[in-house]
Amino acid sequence: MKFIWTATLPALLLLSCNKEPGEGGKAEIRGRLMEQRMSLSNNPIGDPYPLAGENIYIVYGDASEGTFPDDNVDSGPNGEFRFKWLRKGSYTVYAISECNDCGGGTKAIIFKAEIGDKKEVITTGDLTVFNY
Repeated sequence: MKFIWTATLPALLLLSCNKEPGEGGKAEIRGRLMEQRMSLSNNPIGDPYPLAGENIYIVYGDASEGTFPDDNVDSGPNGEFRFKWLRKGSYTVYAISECNDCGGGTKAIIFKAEIGDKKEVITTGDLTVFNY
C-alpha cells in the first residue's frame, strides 16, 4: 500500500500543475517607447523620438478594462524596454499617453501578445505616446 501511495503522489502533483501566464519562463517581450509631440489641434510637431524613464506596464493573462498591471519597467535611455522570464500565455503591454479628446486626458497605448514557445522573443515595435 505504501508503494502505491509513493508512486501516485508525484504523478498527481505533476498533473495538477497548471502554469498560468507570468514570470517563471524563458520568453520575453521587448520594444521601444517613443513620444510624439502634438499641437492642441491634434497635428504632430516634428518626428517621434525615444522616450526614456517612463513606465511600461504588463498584464498577465486576459486583460479587461479596470485590470491592474502585474508588473512594470522603466524605458531605458533609448526608449527600449523588456519584460523577461515570461511563461507561455497571453499578455497585454501598455503605456499611458496624453489624449487631447479623451475623458480624463489619458489613454493606454496597447500591444497584445501571445507567447507560444518557451524561449520566444516578441517585439512590440514602437509604442508611441503623445505629448500635448
